Amino acid sequence: MEVKSFDTILTKMCDDFDLLITPKRIARSNTNVIYLLFKAIAKGYEIINNVCVVLSNKFDPAKCSEEDLISVASLVGTERRKGSASGLRVIVTNTSDVTKTLLSGTYTYKLNDDVSFEFEVLSDTEIEALEEVYYIAMSDSIGRYEVTAQSSIDVSSNRNIPSGIEFSCQDNESLLGLLPETTLAFRNRVMNTYDRQNGIVELEEYLRNLPYIFDCAVRYNQTNEDVVFGEVVVPPMHCAIFYVGEAKDEIAEMVADHIICPTVSTQDSVAVKYENEVFANGYYEVNIIPFAYYEYTIDLIYSIDSEYVNIVDVKANILKELKRTLNIQKRYDVVKEDDIYNAIEALGYTGLNVLAVNLKVNDTVVDYVDVPVSKIAKLDDINFVEG
Repeated sequence: MEVKSFDTILTKMCDDFDLLITPKRIARSNTNVIYLLFKAIAKGYEIINNVCVVLSNKFDPAKCSEEDLISVASLVGTERRKGSASGLRVIVTNTSDVTKTLLSGTYTYKLNDDVSFEFEVLSDTEIEALEEVYYIAMSDSIGRYEVTAQSSIDVSSNRNIPSGIEFSCQDNESLLGLLPETTLAFRNRVMNTYDRQNGIVELEEYLRNLPYIFDCAVRYNQTNEDVVFGEVVVPPMHCAIFYVGEAKDEIAEMVADHIICPTVSTQDSVAVKYENEVFANGYYEVNIIPFAYYEYTIDLIYSIDSEYVNIVDVKANILKELKRTLNIQKRYDVVKEDDIYNAIEALGYTGLNVLAVNLKVNDTVVDYVDVPVSKIAKLDDINFVEG
């Protein structure tokens, strides 16, 4: 439908009437009763048509305003992805010769005057002599904040930090934050995804929008038999929740808003709690399982003109770019050869020709990398082969 003006509608009506009475023509004068009737009808048509256009566009994700797009998304069970904060792997080491206890509480590493990284210790944690534990700290702002590896960092807390406890961090290149979803990407997702009318999928969306969660996957087994997701066995009427990011008790409350059922625990899972007196024991415990990495390698067959580029620099930059674009904290079902070609093409090297790409899992060439639901794809290495 399209917006039509009063003049356009009236002119069309009069022209059509002229065809009926040809060779005569209607007198376009306010003294002509028929012309006055057409004007009244045209005005009513204009109002009805424009109302229909407004309503049609209001619920069309491709054409509606950004304000209406938020309402449309809510109607179909989703919302705009807000992006995520950057993560930082903080290592806590007990340098003394006796066991130390890291008390439950909030711990903060101040990167600069604008950005701090924070992690939460959910329960008192004993660290054996000369042993270490690690936590994922998240930045207090949405965005990509790079931190280099450091052997010692200053961490403050609202709880006492025992002597002998030292903190360090790793390079966070693979834990950089995700930018907020663009309007165009949001429109396309609302128009093209088809599985939103599902409470479990809706829960995934809300968990992803937590600033300290990069990505997640929720799988509920509604059958009467065990179901295996990746390497995790989910009993009947149980839920498996996979995540990458920081574990906080708020996650349990969000899960309880959508579903209350037993959740699968594993050796690596973290238990978070939603405290509420409506539960018999005073809380609802939710086990969340960190995504494991699903590693693969690439054989890159190439030809190069050394007059234009230096092969040593090319290899280093290709490896860096592919790890930057592919090793992100977001789960994809598959990794395809096209993903590799597109990333290399974006570098714009003159004189470099990529002849073939072989994706390999466990040293076996595959057509594509099929990533289990419990894991996130990780490019481990590239084998450069000159063709």
